[in-house]
Amino acid sequence: MRKSLLLRPMLSTILLLGLATVANADQSDFALFDGSNPANQPNSGAVCSANSAFTYHVTVANWGPNGEVRITYKDGDIVRFPIAAGASFSFTQAARGRGGASAAVRVSNGGSAAQLAGSMSAIGQGAPICISCDADSSGDAGCDAVVPN
Repeated sequence: MRKSLLLRPMLSTILLLGLATVANADQSDFALFDGSNPANQPNSGAVCSANSAFTYHVTVANWGPNGEVRITYKDGDIVRFPIAAGASFSFTQAARGRGGASAAVRVSNGGSAAQLAGSMSAIGQGAPICISCDADSSGDAGCDAVVPN
């Protein structure tokens, strides 16, 4: 009887902790973009955002002349990486959600001649969302509504 009395609260605690762990599982999303397609030029790229801290990944190849990979944050800050014609580039960064300066992040060619094609993805617990700026998806206007280019 004593074992039964101890076993029930212990199993209840384990069950509750197990459910809490599942509720906090990471979620992810991704968007593809293709700046080599004339229909998507000159504003191809993608935007990812989330409600809490998240990690984003960018992988691009440049199918056009030398140019840049530009990261634009929701507050307008930018980071630029040069990319040569025919080169590829990938990186991972952390960002903060909930209305912060990096609550949303956009990848683009920054107005350069680069024709970037690739993917952007985000992972975190704050319901990340990624959208493509390509013409057959959200388009430049859809991305501008989140992070202006």
